[in-house]
Formats: sequence, C-alpha cells, structure tokens
Amino acid sequence: MNTTFESWCVLPTPMGDFRMYDSGDEQVRIICFGDLHDQGREPLFRMHSSCLASEVFGAVDCDCADQLREAMKLIATEGRGLIVHLHQEGRGQGLSKKILAVHRMQHEGLDTVEAFTALGLEQDTRTYEPAVRLLRHLGISSVRLISNNPRKIGYLERNGVRTKTVNTHPTVRPENAEYLKTKKTKLGHQLPLESEGLTKSAIQFYHSDQPWGELSNFSRHAVFIKSRVWPTVEHFYQAQKFAGTFHEESIRRCQTPTLAKRRATELEKEPRREGWTAVREAVMLEGLRAKFSQHPDLADLLLSSGDRILVEHTQNDTYWGDGGDGTGKNRLGHLLMQIRAEIQHFVEDKQGLN
Repeated sequence: MNTTFESWCVLPTPMGDFRMYDSGDEQVRIICFGDLHDQGREPLFRMHSSCLASEVFGAVDCDCADQLREAMKLIATEGRGLIVHLHQEGRGQGLSKKILAVHRMQHEGLDTVEAFTALGLEQDTRTYEPAVRLLRHLGISSVRLISNNPRKIGYLERNGVRTKTVNTHPTVRPENAEYLKTKKTKLGHQLPLESEGLTKSAIQFYHSDQPWGELSNFSRHAVFIKSRVWPTVEHFYQAQKFAGTFHEESIRRCQTPTLAKRRATELEKEPRREGWTAVREAVMLEGLRAKFSQHPDLADLLLSSGDRILVEHTQNDTYWGDGGDGTGKNRLGHLLMQIRAEIQHFVEDKQGLN
C-alpha cells in the first residue's frame, strides 16, 4: 500500500464532498470526509467489503449497499471519518464462488451459511490488514467502528486498535429478510431485527430510508410554504435561519437535505435571522404541519403510531434528538407527538360532525 497518500480527488456525493485517496493498491479504496491526515481522535471508521451486486447493480437481497450509505451519512453528518473499501467479494471467497453460493441459495432454499458449507467453503476468510496499516500510518489508535460484525471488532482489538461500536440499522425487505436473520443467528452480527409489532415501546427513528424514516425531516416529501416548494422539511428549516437573504434560496436549491444542512452549517459565521433560537421551534412546527397536512399518507402513518413515544434517536443532536442515550431533549419527537394529537382531534371532530 502507498504510504504517502498525496494523490486524492474530491468525490461529490448526495451526502457531501468526500475525498478519495490513492492507496497504491487497486484492491483497497480509501474515502474520507476532510483531510485524511486530520481526522482527530477516535474518528468514525468503516472497513467495508465490496459487493458489486448491490453497490453497482442495485441488488436488494443483502444489506451491503445500505450499510455503506449509512456509514457515509454518519460521517458526513459529523464532518469527519473514513472508510476503507476492500475488494473482498463473498466474505473473502471471491466473486465466482459467491455466485455459486447465491445460486444454491436461490435454487435449493439454502441460507448463506448452508450454501458456503455445501460448497466446502470457509464462512469468512476476509482480512482487514490494509485498514490496520492505514490506521497505524495515521497514528490513530482508537476508532468508532461502524459495523454490526463482531469479527471486525475482534480483528481491530487484536491488532491494538481500541474500538467502540456504532451499529448500522438494516433496511429489512422481503428479498433480504432471511439473509439478515441468518447473519444474526448464525454469524453473530448485532442486528436489531425484532418486530416492533403493536407494543407500547417507543418508536425510534433517524435515517429517512429505514423503518419510520418518514418521520425524519430528511424524508423526501416536498412541502409548499411561503409560495415556494421546499424539497424537504430540512431544506425549509435550514433555509429559515437566513430568511430574507440570498442564502435562503441557495439552501432551498441544494440537491439533498444533507447538503442543505451542510450548507447552513458552512454559513454559521454569516448573520442569522434575528432571534433564531427563540423562533426555531415555531419554524420547525410550521414545516412539520405542512408535511403532514399535505401528505395524507404520512398523516395516516403518524396516526398508526397510536400513543407510542416518538424519539429521534441519534448521538449527533441533543436538542432535536435524544443524544443517543436518552439525555437529549428530543424536541422533534415532542413536536411530532403534538402534531399527532392535532390530527387525532381533527379526525374525531370530523367523525362527530358525521
């Protein structure tokens, strides 16, 4: 592996501008947010094995591409972190053997572990040595590993890298449900797959492409407010920090809600709307009311949550979210529950008139 890491280019993504560095090895790809050599203490870190089927061709029978996107979102939100993308198809067995295994799964009803066993293959032959070498070169001795795989955690720990785990949250689909179950029960992955059902437990949401993600400001539901269409509530909220300035429109035009938030963050030194802290909840409420009144399907979804507590579950926000450990204010969750009550009262009043 190249040890200078001088060659890099900007990698524009819907989550923001990453950097891609030349590792000197075509089988090892390095991307990060910010300067590779300035990632700070205990950065977010992912060791990701390639999956051409999902990452290139959009296959939905695994969670590989989902995990990569989630890792990129987490890193972009924090503004630092790195990913080592390793060419290790089929848990290290290679693409040809992976195709054989998937064929057995599809035609014989085997799960991924049974298919590997039937072919006489070791379940996981991957090595993460290039990632460890990179961390050593950068002087990083402690990371927050974005993974559900205990094997990765153990590898880093055995090689002198202190590790805290940041779990990814699987998007369960009919095509990958059994695969995810096998990863959890037979390969030991830490996957929260239990159905929420109709219990009274709190509903936790954060990522817009995961269960209950429609409650997120980042969900792709446009709102019409102030004679303009805003791509998401997040676009509207972030733009209102600079209402009446040309920055308001520049934020509205951002390609994604992540970029809208990043643009507003970059403008922190610019003059904000007077008294922003005092009005921010009113602005958020305006955006949320528009979202749930203009999208009846979302109003139905919100009502389906019954009287369960709604929690934006994230370590990245202690005001709108719960801080990841319940110590945050969870103001977004409280506003959503307020809107839910308003919708319930409206429905009850309408039924009373009939």
